Amino acid sequence: MEPIIETKNIRLQVHADNWEEALWLSGGLLLDSGYITKEYIQMTIDTVKEMGPYIVIGPGLALGHSRPDPSVLRTGISLITLDQELDFGSELGPVRVVMTLAAKDNNSHMDKLQVIAGLLSQEENMDKICAARDVSQVAEMFNTFEFSSL
Repeated sequence: MEPIIETKNIRLQVHADNWEEALWLSGGLLLDSGYITKEYIQMTIDTVKEMGPYIVIGPGLALGHSRPDPSVLRTGISLITLDQELDFGSELGPVRVVMTLAAKDNNSHMDKLQVIAGLLSQEENMDKICAARDVSQVAEMFNTFEFSSL
């Protein structure tokens, strides 16, 4: 099975001066590994400028994304943790984890989104990711996550 996230698409304790730079850094990982073209990163930024900070989907977490587009070469996600919190202008507060989701179509990314939502809805997992110093540890959290049955 394809991993939820590849280690090459994770960077920890990255410095960004503002939310736009954070989206460039997160999206840049997908660019460097051949998932997207740079036009997609600009689309994620333009979408926030048009629609506001809706990409802040939980306390401390921003999920940059845009609609499926020819600038998406493969479906994938990237993740950066920030060395300091950044204000995205959201009522949910400042952000420490920035992810970028690139989807080739309307459906292929749903499994990745379910894992992201399940894993990051547990506050202790956000704390572990923010404290992590090893990208393989973060990748393993996503790639081995299983929903516990209620």
